[in-house]
Amino acid sequence: DTGAMFLGFLLSAISIQGAIKSATAIAIVVPVLVLGVPIFDTLFAIIRRILNKRPIMEADRGHLHHRLLDKGLNQKQVVFILYGVSLVLGVSAILISFTSELKSLVILAVSLLFILWGANKIELLRSNKKGTQTR
Repeated sequence: DTGAMFLGFLLSAISIQGAIKSATAIAIVVPVLVLGVPIFDTLFAIIRRILNKRPIMEADRGHLHHRLLDKGLNQKQVVFILYGVSLVLGVSAILISFTSELKSLVILAVSLLFILWGANKIELLRSNKKGTQTR
């Protein structure tokens, strides 16, 4: 609970500071990129549960780390993959905050393509019934 509150505080502080210094779109995108892995994992979990008509607070094995483990990766490999995705998103956020709008769009596109390529490489985007079962 305290960790989530701290992340929320950090995200809002970065957004407010960014809104004062730069364009509004960049001020919103940068903190979301920095915290991209937990934000998108949570968002996808909520969407997945709504689409499957499951309670959104019910635990399942559809989270990113569970799906990676279900693909046969060990914990160390899963951690390195999540660190890698966080690194790509973090570097993208840093680069975006110092470049023009056009270059920012290119950086976002390249980052997204890199992440999608990696997800395809480990077959993460393919349907996996086992990965969404409840405990």
